[in-house]
Amino acid sequence: MKIENKKLPIKELILWDENARFPDKYYNSDEKELIKYFVSKPEFKIKKFAKEVVSQFHLPQLEKLVVWNDEENFIVLEGNRRLTVYKLLSNPELTESISLKNYIHELKNEINIDENFLLECLVTKDKELGLEYIDRKHAKGNNEVNWQEPERRNYNLRRGNGTINDTITNGINNIVKGLDLPERMKEDILGKGHVTTFYRAITTTPAKKKYMYRITEDGELKVDNINFEDELKVVIYQLLNKSDFEGNKLNSRTLNKTENIESFIQKINPKDAKKVEIEIQKNTSENLFGGKTINIGNNNIKISRDKISSKNTPTGLFYREDVPFRIDSSSLKILYEELKNIPVKTYPNATHDLLRSFLECSLAFYLKKNKHYDKISKSNSHNPKLGEMLAYIINKKCKEINDNNLISTLKSIKSDYEKPYSLERMHMINHNENFVSVERDVRAAWSKLEPLFKIILVNK
Repeated sequence: MKIENKKLPIKELILWDENARFPDKYYNSDEKELIKYFVSKPEFKIKKFAKEVVSQFHLPQLEKLVVWNDEENFIVLEGNRRLTVYKLLSNPELTESISLKNYIHELKNEINIDENFLLECLVTKDKELGLEYIDRKHAKGNNEVNWQEPERRNYNLRRGNGTINDTITNGINNIVKGLDLPERMKEDILGKGHVTTFYRAITTTPAKKKYMYRITEDGELKVDNINFEDELKVVIYQLLNKSDFEGNKLNSRTLNKTENIESFIQKINPKDAKKVEIEIQKNTSENLFGGKTINIGNNNIKISRDKISSKNTPTGLFYREDVPFRIDSSSLKILYEELKNIPVKTYPNATHDLLRSFLECSLAFYLKKNKHYDKISKSNSHNPKLGEMLAYIINKKCKEINDNNLISTLKSIKSDYEKPYSLERMHMINHNENFVSVERDVRAAWSKLEPLFKIILVNK
């Protein structure tokens, strides 16, 4: 086997002087110097770590050390901070710090440990294989997703360690999740960046008094204020918007004192819930395939893709899989279905070329349907070229809808020759063996072309 589970005594395990935590000058340093460095850095929290090891000494070791056996030594590639703690517990004299030494001696009296104590290790003679564990844990975060505040409070409650505030917060979280608001708004207010300010506003004394929170015998939150849900919508909207309806700023600094929170909470009016609904509707835009984007206030907070596939990135080019094509053309429906289903990551060049065909056929269909096709100024070719049809759209249709930003975007499609969305680049994918595409290019091209499709395919 290339890697084995082994139990090795502390005395045989060696700190790795090339560990990323050590500056370059510590290469080839002896063990005492390496331990001294760990101890000198408060951010490594050696004392706290040692206390936790002792308090949970009865539990099996959760994280194994990753050890490289270079024939002569057992060098710990992953787990150097943990090994430092075990070495100090087995021999407090390894540190020069008097206060830490005394502290470790006190801890050591609570457990049975010496330099022969066995630690669980994953041992390999293949250093590169060992380094893969470092890549996974530190470069990729061990593919873990850290708990946010709601999860931590849930855990405390389920462990029986929750406080009254944990119960209130957990109850409010459940109410928020049931509100008639876009899902992403609810996720954002309970997510990193907003949740701390939200909790501060809605769980402190002014909110408790106004909304009359109480805990039932079953340990559940009850809110006696009948306007609570409407007012909660207003609170969420204003905090995401970072200002109230009077234009006053709302953030962690302006809501850091009880009197400021009380002023904010007392001004919340249930009638303003209607304003929130209007603002959401006013600031919601829908793309061709049903995806919605909500931009809240001047901060341009993007709350996007309501009712879209839960996957972050679709396999095909579009997000919605259940939205029918918007125009009556069987040939365009076929192209659309292929673009929807072809794996962009696997076949980027084919998708890019198909997108170009979809664009050209959609333009021709639109112009013929609206009796513009024969009016296009064209070169000697029998049919208008893609660029000529695009120029007509820019000069005629975009000016009708008076959208200067859209005109600028579409002109860039013609002029930005090196961009993946440009006509030139799409032509090269089709005609030049030196041009190839990647998934990122195809998705960037669609992102840029989407406003044009909204004109030509949603036309009444």
